[in-house]
Amino acid sequence: MPENYKPVRIAVNVMRARLTVIGFNIAIVSFQLVHLYGLSGGIKVPGMIHAVHLTADAALLMALALSLCALVAFIISSSLDEVGVCTHWSLVAGDLLMYLGLAHTVAGFFAPLGVTIDTLAANISAGTSQVAILHAALSVAGGAAWFLATYAGPVVSLLRSPFSRHTNIALAVAYLVLLIALCWVNSQAASVEAKGQIDEPGLIIGILRELVQPLWW
Repeated sequence: MPENYKPVRIAVNVMRARLTVIGFNIAIVSFQLVHLYGLSGGIKVPGMIHAVHLTADAALLMALALSLCALVAFIISSSLDEVGVCTHWSLVAGDLLMYLGLAHTVAGFFAPLGVTIDTLAANISAGTSQVAILHAALSVAGGAAWFLATYAGPVVSLLRSPFSRHTNIALAVAYLVLLIALCWVNSQAASVEAKGQIDEPGLIIGILRELVQPLWW
């Protein structure tokens, strides 16, 4: 987190590239929300045609909300002049929100895979080792993307941020608070979806599990 007392002026193309990523993420989330209706498992709710995959639905809807918040943060970081360079710390805040949105999109894709693969294995003549390899490969790939988006991306953004040390520390603390709050929400969704099937973890254990959630995919 370097100290920099010069006025921060970041090229608007840096922000535009991130807007492109957010646009793709919103499109992917929209596709997956509809696709979830065809997956096995979930909660059967009277009066609803499709089963509810609460954990994946919550992750994808949170990804959409985070992406929209990042969109606003990026837009307000740009000066309203003839050049339009980014001068406000909301650009880094948008980075952090964007990475959280990407992580939740990954979770919404890969978290339901376990049940889907088990259902697939039960209906085709596939060996146990083949199913295990497939499950492990997809979980590792999704888990790597999740960890990079949740931890590596934000750390790099904060370390390379041109804003003051105090601003970067404040953003880091805010990110950690938001991450823990989202982990608590995700743990609540997981508890509701698994109601009566497994023992419910305590508050602290539930949050800690969500901090490394790919390990449970």
